[in-house]
Amino acid sequence: MEAFRDADGRSRGHLVPVARLAGKGSTQPVTAVMGLTSLPGPFGDGHGSRSVSQRSCPSPDHLPTFEVESGTGHGMDPVVITGGFGRVGSLVRPALLAEHRLRVVDRVAGTTLPGEESVVADLAEPGVAERALAGASGLVHLAGDPRPHAAWEEVYRANVTLTRRVLDAAAGQGVPRVVLASTVHAMGEYNRTEHRPVDPAWEPRPCCAYGLSKVIAENLGRLHAELTGASVVCLRLGSTGYALDEARYLGMWLSGRDAGALLLAALTAGPGWSVHFGMSANTRRHWDLASARKLGYEPRDDSEPYAATAGPPTAVICRIFDGEDNPRA
Repeated sequence: MEAFRDADGRSRGHLVPVARLAGKGSTQPVTAVMGLTSLPGPFGDGHGSRSVSQRSCPSPDHLPTFEVESGTGHGMDPVVITGGFGRVGSLVRPALLAEHRLRVVDRVAGTTLPGEESVVADLAEPGVAERALAGASGLVHLAGDPRPHAAWEEVYRANVTLTRRVLDAAAGQGVPRVVLASTVHAMGEYNRTEHRPVDPAWEPRPCCAYGLSKVIAENLGRLHAELTGASVVCLRLGSTGYALDEARYLGMWLSGRDAGALLLAALTAGPGWSVHFGMSANTRRHWDLASARKLGYEPRDDSEPYAATAGPPTAVICRIFDGEDNPRA
């Protein structure tokens, strides 16, 4: 087995090319979940199906350098958080550290907290995801492109292709728990008075290319759960980490404290796939949190104190606000 080492050569464990999912006990290589996807058009790249054990990877000497800074640790296998130095990751890491040791993976270096190690590398590069997930007890996949106005090619690359790569690596490393950050934009066309409250179990109706890319990512997660037996929880997050300066965001706001609590709850879910909304206990919320509460999520914050200073909309976002207050030129 190939050792996963820090930049200074210290061993961090080994790559495990066999299933070690909780309760599975299998000693057979796990087929690359997204390697099975070879559909034409927007649902695959046509490269065909290959298992993780068959995949051609560069030799260890040619893998990207991992720059690792270690905190004190919790004496347990780490939860890997991709995009962990980003907007949402920076909000939720303190809460996650209360119960988990973290391995923060990001293209850009950031400041680690006690109990964290950081991996500065690009998950799109060959071999990076496999090494980053070695020995992990869970995966929180936040990395992606969150822009509702972005072009399809951009969000497909960041939110579909990258998710496919990361889930392949999670299958190969036998990671038993996966939390995928999705978005309320996956259900954005329901954001109309006649549809409220919106149930996450309804058929997806994305309002933009970004939302569509996350719907595909959710279904990649569903396939991953069905093929591996892992726990996969998809969280359709509301507005997280942004200033509440416009009234239209009051109903879909998710505070940093509640986001951390939601991720902690998601990491306790049993085997199988599920999808839930992620918002705070907002007075103006019309997104149903019943299924998220069944995970053990209990939101504590409300956007209403910000209502007095929240102004009118200033720009078109996407179709999610059509029918109420989306300004059109």
